[in-house]
Amino acid sequence: MANAAIYATRGRLNAYPDRHATRVRRRLADRHDVAPEQIVLGNGAAELLQSAAHVLLGPGDELVTPWPSYPLYPLMAARAGGRAVAVDAAGGRADPGAIRELIGERTRVLTICNPNDPTGDYLPAESLGELLSTLPEDVHVLLDEALIHFQDADSANGSVGLVEAFPRLLVFRTFSKIYGLSGLRAGYVVGSPTAAALLESLAPALGVNSPTQAGIEQALRIGDGEVERRRELVIGQRGRLERELHALPVDAPPSQANFLWLSAAGVTGAELAARLEHSGVIVAPGGPLGADDHVRASIRGPAASERLLSALRDALAQA
Repeated sequence: MANAAIYATRGRLNAYPDRHATRVRRRLADRHDVAPEQIVLGNGAAELLQSAAHVLLGPGDELVTPWPSYPLYPLMAARAGGRAVAVDAAGGRADPGAIRELIGERTRVLTICNPNDPTGDYLPAESLGELLSTLPEDVHVLLDEALIHFQDADSANGSVGLVEAFPRLLVFRTFSKIYGLSGLRAGYVVGSPTAAALLESLAPALGVNSPTQAGIEQALRIGDGEVERRRELVIGQRGRLERELHALPVDAPPSQANFLWLSAAGVTGAELAARLEHSGVIVAPGGPLGADDHVRASIRGPAASERLLSALRDALAQA
């Protein structure tokens, strides 16, 4: 992927890129069994999500989202002149019924991170479809699937298949997570065949640069084996950690992501993070992520899992 990007830089530095990213969109369309016109490539999924907020939200409009979740969502609502409405998911799971109850007259956008960052919660495609079928006609759903490759509860294309039946559903994906290409800043959005005008409004005016397009095309051409290796590693270590955490005084709701959302009674997230850091293990304190009493611990290889378990035992043994 790096060589492809470098080659494109050397060969086309003085030429404008294909602003429609035709070759990349064709590869993605084949992968998702949709038409290329249903896909827009952008400079990262976050940029596309923010563009959608600007298009869909006006002053005083509401963006509903489970919380804790990705901190971008309240920010993008505010930047678009709207406001975020949080659905309580502090226990680690977002209830579709609770989401539906908070959809009001000013709601224009429902944003769902699936699997959710930082809780690891996952809403299966069947449950998502049931929720979508109950939403008002003027509510669009922004489904952020940045971590979709790490889940093993659904098919990889389960939610994308819903765009045919639900024209107001937009599915966002990225090359920053399991592909490990965050420096290229590339993501894409898939929508309904009838959402062409909306999709066009989300596309960067001059497209995505040539090195990024070349790197992404190469990743789609040869990267499946490595993606699957990383996926299997995370799923295997996630299962191991969840089993062994049952023996510790720690709460760890089931995760479908590449991290665990942990809490321990009587210990704040910041304090637990500090204790773990003392043992050489770095985790993210939950405060900035929406819950002061939690930490988010990444899932890596077997050695990292053992270090995390050992550090947790030491941290929780402290008075």
